Amino acid sequence: MGILECDPNAIVVTPECIPDAGADADASDDAPDAEIQAECTGRCVPEPDDISAGDWPRTPLLLYVGPKGQVPTSCPDTTPNDGVDKDVLFMKYRRFMHIDAPPATCQCTCPPSEGTCTELPETIEIRAGTCAENGAPALPFGGPVGWDGSCTSANALPAGADCGGEPCAQSVWSSPLPGPTSEACPVTTVPAAVATAPATWLTEGIACEAKELEGACDPSTYRCARDLPLPWLLCVSRSGEHQCPGNYKYARFVMYGEEPLDERGCRACECGGEPEGSACLATLRLYSDATCGDEADKVGVSSFGDQCVNVHPPGRALGSKAITNLAYTPGTCSATGGEPTGNARGAPGEAVTFCCLEPFYLPPR
Repeated sequence: MGILECDPNAIVVTPECIPDAGADADASDDAPDAEIQAECTGRCVPEPDDISAGDWPRTPLLLYVGPKGQVPTSCPDTTPNDGVDKDVLFMKYRRFMHIDAPPATCQCTCPPSEGTCTELPETIEIRAGTCAENGAPALPFGGPVGWDGSCTSANALPAGADCGGEPCAQSVWSSPLPGPTSEACPVTTVPAAVATAPATWLTEGIACEAKELEGACDPSTYRCARDLPLPWLLCVSRSGEHQCPGNYKYARFVMYGEEPLDERGCRACECGGEPEGSACLATLRLYSDATCGDEADKVGVSSFGDQCVNVHPPGRALGSKAITNLAYTPGTCSATGGEPTGNARGAPGEAVTFCCLEPFYLPPR
């Protein structure tokens, strides 16, 4: 049998010339389109739409913000671990904000005052009564005119001297030492002693990102991003401190690295003024003999007030005396300045701005 030739212009078409519709049936207009993309399984979110939108990432990441120490320590696993497709979120940033950093505590310590003491007590007396008695008879026991405090037997009293039926030598009283003959506070600038409490962050944030999910969004310009329940937020991020794009203004967080930039300190102290608490001190020594060889007693004398020492035994000889160790005791000097300066803040080089979408944002239809 020869090859059948079909006439395309024939009025009646033989069965052998009818095309096989079976092979073309799947190409009909009613067949499903294999290229239609599955719907987004995450959340459809817009791209940043501000004038500076080109500087922001196209797809947001997930941000969790809370009190320091109460946020997750790692990003959650958002897909089943089936051994084939475990596309987990990974940490992009761990940042901090709201720093607690009290001002520095400053203390000024100025050099002590400088001065000299050269004058001796105006009056020294031997009294016929103890130091506790008032109004007892007294005999002069001071040194000669122009006395410099060296050993002198001026106004010596022999042993057993009687004053109205009782020993004359029962106590020795001295008027105060005169104050310093010259003194001043050095005028100088010194650094303040600085103490700072640790700077602590109050708020912490963890930002997690993953590749964009496959899936269709409507409008088609939207991105299919991962989503997690509150308090997680979908946010775009950018290094540095920036204003947010127009459609990502639900929340703005500027957060910093864990090590703050601590610039707390104190101004220098300016020292000077008048001394406070300075004095002259010396020792009054009493001797039984006339050449300051047999010490009977001694008492400290100062410019703070008069002094008295009881004689033991009463009535003993007071043949000589001396004033030794005359010295200036420095006072404190006042200071100005020393105020706290500076603060602790996030290091600008580690700043990240997070701009977040409304939690329940839905794309327009």
